[in-house]
Amino acid sequence: MIEFFLVLMIKHFIVDLGVQQYIGPSNKKQWLGAGHTHYFHHGLATMFIALWFAPEIAVVLGLLDYVIHWHIDWGKHHLNRLINCKPQSELWWWTNVLDQCLHVLTYYALVACSAAAII
Repeated sequence: MIEFFLVLMIKHFIVDLGVQQYIGPSNKKQWLGAGHTHYFHHGLATMFIALWFAPEIAVVLGLLDYVIHWHIDWGKHHLNRLINCKPQSELWWWTNVLDQCLHVLTYYALVACSAAAII
């Protein structure tokens, strides 16, 4: 299952840092808004990867990634607003660290859930 986690992490960085630049700015402060294109990319890519490692629950894992990614990003943007965090400031970088740690924990949990579901 470590390979599943590794591929999910590579997918995360490709979608978060590579693909996101092509969809343009999205207001992730809105609960229902343009950020959903980004969250959908994460969920769909996770589902396709999970088809290889955990096909029985691939759709569920993709949906979970979509919903969790949505709320992590939405929460980060609201936290930044709450603490008056300016883009590119030292504090902004730390809220991004928190964001990325939560995404890593998400993939760890998804892999753990899939391992439990398959056994």
